[in-house]
Amino acid sequence: MRDLNYPHGAQIRWGRHFSAESHWDEVATWGLETFGLPGDRYITDVNVNDMTWWFQDPRDQTLFVLRNGQARCIELKSIT
Repeated sequence: MRDLNYPHGAQIRWGRHFSAESHWDEVATWGLETFGLPGDRYITDVNVNDMTWWFQDPRDQTLFVLRNGQARCIELKSIT
């Protein structure tokens, strides 16, 4: 997903820590309760390797990463 309005990513890779469906439900529920529905403060991108939450505000990215310790910060760069 390439939307320059949401340049601050928090990526969680599928794996041991995030392999249980209940843990993913917890992450998604917390995200919805904290940030609301996708499209306002964030959007998501899911594939076979990871789930990435893209934020407009870097403070939201930081909060997400601190709450979900296995998440890593990534930044969307514009290609010119």
